[in-house]
Amino acid sequence: MRRRNYFRVGAWLTAIALFGPWAAHAQSYPEQPIRMIVPYPPGGSTDLIARLYADGLGKELGQPIVVDNRPGAATNIGTEDVVRARRDGYTLLFGSGGTPLNSVFGPKPNFDAIHALAPVSLIARVPFMVAANPKAPFSNTRELIAAAKKSPGKFSISSAQLNVYVELMKTQAQINVLHVPYKGGAAATTDAVAGQVDMVYALTPVLLPQVQSGKLKAIGVTSARRLQKILPNVPTFSEVGVDYDIDIWYGLLAPASTPPAVLGRLNAATRKVVSDPQFVAKLDAIGAQAVSGEPGELRQQMVRDLATWKKLAVRVPSLLASEQK
Repeated sequence: MRRRNYFRVGAWLTAIALFGPWAAHAQSYPEQPIRMIVPYPPGGSTDLIARLYADGLGKELGQPIVVDNRPGAATNIGTEDVVRARRDGYTLLFGSGGTPLNSVFGPKPNFDAIHALAPVSLIARVPFMVAANPKAPFSNTRELIAAAKKSPGKFSISSAQLNVYVELMKTQAQINVLHVPYKGGAAATTDAVAGQVDMVYALTPVLLPQVQSGKLKAIGVTSARRLQKILPNVPTFSEVGVDYDIDIWYGLLAPASTPPAVLGRLNAATRKVVSDPQFVAKLDAIGAQAVSGEPGELRQQMVRDLATWKKLAVRVPSLLASEQK
């Protein structure tokens, strides 16, 4: 019995030696400003949401959150900076749905995002919108699908290189429209306003000003439900029987092996931020939805996304070649 107690004491002392420093670190975390890498350029809708979140998170944690825009290689550059960072909770990633997409369609990252990153929490979801030139002969999803099926290949749709999302829409709706990818969202939207293309596909916050000003008409949104607070009369694709409930999610991630107590601290603070009425209202105003959850929910989201893109790659193998050029 005495020998067994010696073993227990020894194991307890070993655990203290191994995990004691991490536990102490977690209790005092954070003690300095936190760097949050946003792998997108400044000024866009992603950057806007990231900075709104960073402001709230900083207030909850009592330390400044320094937003560091690190665009390039379709988010791979900024993401890899986080993957290689110290696992102490002071370098974080404002990640998005593009994180798992790249591992299938490219540019292929030098890391396995699902295993190289530790999920903290979802933060927001932003649906896409299809908007058309006011002169287009359709005004909602049902009319668009009917017109496209009646005249295959006649209608054109622009986007800022959102090939995969547009192709998935075409596949799920079983329509043939000409996709015209642009280098940036501004040009893709401008040409739809001018009538150079019939429609444009982009995130809702990008197109909302043009729709509200009457320069474009909203055809449909890709959310599960209508955006009642800003576009109550715009239907979803689901309403016409198209299985196309898709959006861009945003979430907080850290380097793998970050101490669980630190991840828990960040998760608890994030839950408070995304439930704050002011944060929710600001996101509602641009067509985004504030969300949160356990770290496992974000990991499951990434795994589901990966499965979706792998299936699409099998069904439309040409996307592999076009996306990896």
